[in-house]
Amino acid sequence: MGIRVKITSPWKWLLMGLMLKAMVMIPLAMQELNCELGNDELLRIMKTIEGLSPYWELMGISIESVGKDCAIGFVEIGRKHMQVLGTVHGGVHAALVDAMAWVAVISHYYPMYVIAVTIDLTVKYLKPITEGVLKAVARVVHIREPIALITAELMNRNSELIGSSTMTYWVTKTGKSISEFISDIRNRT
Repeated sequence: MGIRVKITSPWKWLLMGLMLKAMVMIPLAMQELNCELGNDELLRIMKTIEGLSPYWELMGISIESVGKDCAIGFVEIGRKHMQVLGTVHGGVHAALVDAMAWVAVISHYYPMYVIAVTIDLTVKYLKPITEGVLKAVARVVHIREPIALITAELMNRNSELIGSSTMTYWVTKTGKSISEFISDIRNRT
């Protein structure tokens, strides 16, 4: 007598397969700590968005590198990032990987802008961090609109793996360029 599982949505099978693929790819992604084919123009644009984001400013999130389907960012650890036990709060890890996953998805569609919204985020905490720099490397693993799957690795200043993450985003095309999006943000502030 076996256990039967009823899958009610074809998306579940797709997402389960993609998440398994992502778990296999994490060690491959750790081999390089830079984004292949880095895009200086896109990095400049993302730095502009970084400066316009009150949340990124509050958390201290900075973008280091961006390329097609890839983003690297970091947080310089300070007192505001600590929880009561003296280690960086897990929410800081989650905020950083989520921000870099968003940048990676945006880079996939560059120069067009898409609305990319997190619908699932999982972080595996492997080692605590108490000081220095928390770095995230996010890579788009698969996009089949409207779903995007992204993986990220979290590292300390010595490039030791301290966590890994998988994220699923819902992507909606806007018909606008990223430059138009930035102009809209500036006009709102």
